[in-house]
Amino acid sequence: MSMNTTRRKGLFMNKKSLLILAFSFNLFAVSASASEVSEMWKRIYQRSIHLDQKLAVMQNLVEQDDPNLVPTLMEALSNLILESKNVRSATDKENWIQLCRLIINALGTYKATEAAPLLYQCFEATDNPVLKSEALTVLGKIRGTDFTERITLLLRNLNLNPGENAVSSEIIAYGCINALEKLKGNAAYKQVFFASQGWYSKRVKDRAFQAIQVMSDDPTDVLAEIIRESEPEIKVQALNAGIASNAPVEKKVALAVQALEQGLYEQTIDVRAQAQYGALRSAAIAALIDLRSNSLASIEPLRLAIERNYDINERLNAVLALGINGTDEATRVLTVFLDQQNQRQASGTHEPDSRFTIALIRALGMTKNPLARPVLQAVEFSNYTPALIRISKEALQQIDQR
Repeated sequence: MSMNTTRRKGLFMNKKSLLILAFSFNLFAVSASASEVSEMWKRIYQRSIHLDQKLAVMQNLVEQDDPNLVPTLMEALSNLILESKNVRSATDKENWIQLCRLIINALGTYKATEAAPLLYQCFEATDNPVLKSEALTVLGKIRGTDFTERITLLLRNLNLNPGENAVSSEIIAYGCINALEKLKGNAAYKQVFFASQGWYSKRVKDRAFQAIQVMSDDPTDVLAEIIRESEPEIKVQALNAGIASNAPVEKKVALAVQALEQGLYEQTIDVRAQAQYGALRSAAIAALIDLRSNSLASIEPLRLAIERNYDINERLNAVLALGINGTDEATRVLTVFLDQQNQRQASGTHEPDSRFTIALIRALGMTKNPLARPVLQAVEFSNYTPALIRISKEALQQIDQR
């Protein structure tokens, strides 16, 4: 009899023995307790030799939904990791992967924190991206915080370079994002944010965007760092993330002020970058308006936005933001600009577009600040149209009703 014939016969006998054991077990299980059932499947697994047998038994073992099986699952995973280099055939490799996945997900279900080192060892032992991703995901699920830094670094590297196989890198990055969503931390948040803006497919970027919504109630410190360091397009997204977060209003205002300053002070000859800095300024001013900010720190950058007049809409919104601010300092800035308009009008320099002047008058009325009264009264004597004089009188009424 040949060696191959002998081996096939051995395999047949092993499978036949397993089927007999399983059949006998089914008869036993009718009257056995849950713990006895688990123990029986545990023994059958330990007697199993081949990976296909182990996989079939493990499927029954994890179906018992018995947290007491955690040590058994960990021992099985440890042995699989040790044997990983000896797995040769394609069929055995597939069975090994499926068996590891089955055990890993069961450990996640049982929240087996003590299994974290094994999960990371499994991640390192396999080349299969799906298994790697699931090991990372479960590390997050069981709160394997000792591995937060390593997973953060891994995602950072993937964000920077997809490597030779972008599809595999995406799958692994997805697992990193799943893990870091649970593990949290400022460094983790930063890399998940960059993943939401990175080279990945929409599915991965959407998953990262979803994760950052729950990773931190107040990510403004991290986002302020991103606004300082990143390209203008990323700065806009960082500002939007901060405004959408659950951070305190004063932290959101500070982030908006920082973004506005960046948009004003960064100089470039790149036309595309100039447009992105314009978008950053507009988003920052819109945030200050929506937040009803009365921040003193915002007044000087708002004044500069008005003075530099990059864009009429940006300029008008900056005026509105100062009107909402309403402090004495904001009111004084608005009065200076309106006084300049009054002097031009009185001297006969008529501007074809009166939107800026109207915006100043209405903003001064919004302040309800008595400091605005003299310059508003001067409108009537500066050679404006009756319609514009009427608007100034309405603004004065707002101040009188204070």
